[in-house]
Amino acid sequence: MNLLSSRQVGIALSGGAVRGLAHIGVIKALDEVGIKPAVVAGTSAGSIIGAAIAAGRDWRDISEMARAVFWPTLLRGTALERFCADHLPETFADLKLPFAAASTIVPINRAITITDGHLASAISASCALRLLRRPVVREGLRLKDGGLTCVLPAHACQELGADFVIASDVWEWSSLMRSLGCSLAEPEKTRAYPLHYRFALSRTNLHIQPDIPATGYVPCSRAVNRMIAVGERATYRALEVFSRKMVA
Repeated sequence: MNLLSSRQVGIALSGGAVRGLAHIGVIKALDEVGIKPAVVAGTSAGSIIGAAIAAGRDWRDISEMARAVFWPTLLRGTALERFCADHLPETFADLKLPFAAASTIVPINRAITITDGHLASAISASCALRLLRRPVVREGLRLKDGGLTCVLPAHACQELGADFVIASDVWEWSSLMRSLGCSLAEPEKTRAYPLHYRFALSRTNLHIQPDIPATGYVPCSRAVNRMIAVGERATYRALEVFSRKMVA
């Protein structure tokens, strides 16, 4: 039974480079229990997968997209935009669901959510990692990786109309902090997390945190399968906890 059938569900997909492949498993599990997003937002790697969801691709289609590319090549802006042109619509207006891609305006380091215009350039801007990529110039703004200022775009889902936000969080820093015992439930440890991340969690209703295996970093089809599996398992765990709270 879908406990969220009466809600406008937003899916927020974090940045995390290749770790973002676990988002596919999250979408798979949500689909299997009948949870369909009404809006989607993504940062960096999450923007690629988020745009595919908003375009109407299901998890199977997205997993095939992942297997069709040697993921490290997408660190290059030209390769990423070519990939988007091959697999995604040209503009936001061509998407089936409202979608936002989070990026950062440089040099002022201010977050921006992109919701219209050319889709590939928006995704490229969201994925423009510092040190590795030059800023993407879009509509007169110099834009870089959204993870600098908005690694988990939960608020963007709310701005698009969601009243229940599910966050798929594969950010490496949050994973590391969890492994070191830095829980956001303990006020004295919250300084280990940047303000934009804490703000995102305050806008999140269901927080999913896949445990990414080291083998998931290997650029091959089996690694994609592993990443999907860990995303799926994490989602079912989070849904089980949520369901218990709902009936308590």
